[in-house]
Amino acid sequence: MSSSRTHPGAGNPIIQAFLAVSLAFFGLQLPASAQVDPGNPAAQIDALNGTFGKHPGKRASHAKGFCGKGDFTPATRLDSFVSGPFFAQKTMGATLRFSVGGGNPAASDKSRSVRGLGARISGAGETYDLVLISEPVFFAATPASFVSFLDARVPDPVTKKPDPAKIAAHNARYPEAKNQPALLAAHAAPYSYATTPYYSTNAFVFQAADNTRRHARIVVEPAAGTRYLTDDEEKSLPDLFLENELNARLSARPAEFTIYAQLPAPNDPLTDASQPWSGKERVTLGKLRVLSVAGQETCDGLVFMPVTLPTGVAPSDDSILTARAPAYAVSLGRRAN
Repeated sequence: MSSSRTHPGAGNPIIQAFLAVSLAFFGLQLPASAQVDPGNPAAQIDALNGTFGKHPGKRASHAKGFCGKGDFTPATRLDSFVSGPFFAQKTMGATLRFSVGGGNPAASDKSRSVRGLGARISGAGETYDLVLISEPVFFAATPASFVSFLDARVPDPVTKKPDPAKIAAHNARYPEAKNQPALLAAHAAPYSYATTPYYSTNAFVFQAADNTRRHARIVVEPAAGTRYLTDDEEKSLPDLFLENELNARLSARPAEFTIYAQLPAPNDPLTDASQPWSGKERVTLGKLRVLSVAGQETCDGLVFMPVTLPTGVAPSDDSILTARAPAYAVSLGRRAN
């Protein structure tokens, strides 16, 4: 499970791609032929816009959300798993964003879609961005599957709904596409942003003090336990309730989470975010607290980048992870223009 270590920075090709795409969208146009390549970041954002519509000033994905403030306290004696100045700190501040999955900024808080948690934690001159969703798998294994999944769900102009035949054709070509929807269909939406677990779905490479490298996925578990809406709550609650619920909860006490690194079992895929892991071994990385809800200006201009990592953590070779940074740059460029 060893991997060549790639640390984000000037020499990181993922960050270089992010910068290149940012420059392209703030000053240069991509060639028209690039628009049809599923591996091209513009095609991925086009697919999101095609399914959910274009909403000026909003993110292409997880368009609906609000900000928060919190802190992160690393666990002690982590050197045998991950070593670096970031994890040697005490408590560090965190800027948070809670969101509803999809590209519709008017989506209901009761919708059976993923919930998102973005966390930017800074300390020791380093930054760690956690980009998490409320299910343990992603809906696509590759950029091509990502684009196809969304294209299959573009609403029909007459029915205003996706064509079931197109979804079936996509699922036949990319069977992994059924994994996340099946999990979402199995339960109602979370009762609170504080009562759902969160997952990175992508794996990362953690380097110990002795240079041992191990793949792991991030799992974040709520101290309040997992709770979804009841049938009655699903019917009676308004479409906007999650922000008020969290505000009321935080007026009494912070919402707390434990952040773990989940280690893979021998046959768990290291570069396929669409497949669940069965590995039971976990390393406690620390505690995350949500202290307050904050104004939109706190996080609206931020791009939470899953490859913004502290010393001791590097991206895996997952093609979805590699694709995310440049795609986020495209989304940022379109929001700004």
